[in-house]
Amino acid sequence: MTLRTALALAALPLALALSACGSTNTGADGLESGATDNISAHRLAVGMGELEKSVEAQTAPFLEREGSALRVSLHRFLGPKLTTKVERGSAVCRPGSETASITDAEKYPFACIVSADADGQGLQVGITLGFVGTEVDGRCWRAANDRVSVTTTAPALLGRREAMQPVNQIAGCAQV
Repeated sequence: MTLRTALALAALPLALALSACGSTNTGADGLESGATDNISAHRLAVGMGELEKSVEAQTAPFLEREGSALRVSLHRFLGPKLTTKVERGSAVCRPGSETASITDAEKYPFACIVSADADGQGLQVGITLGFVGTEVDGRCWRAANDRVSVTTTAPALLGRREAMQPVNQIAGCAQV
């Protein structure tokens, strides 16, 4: 079995395990960098660059969080001894009003994607996580992990109920 075949076999069940019947009507795939405006002057008091750094910083501990939908699937297919790593500088965020898959920018004020890797017993897979903002207040925010793409699979949507569980969310405050 080739490494490419092994990766595909590891990624396929992960994508199936994380797929959901419904959609939250939000998402972050296909985001482009470069948005510099604040999300909303009265809601998030930092620019996209600061938000991207903050989201990226919170993604590393999220990858290690036991019990998240992602971690459970990674353990199942990569084994119990796995390591994860966020790709530095990979976070890309944009306001909800500039994200085609977000229909209510007041309810979902931003969307971000972050790239990472997972390694288990020598088998390494690439991960792209999509986070959708659910709360903002000044420099602080909360986002739900609603999309996961592993290796070459299409993004798998988590159901709204699963995405909104605290274990599948991140939060932080951006530095000014």
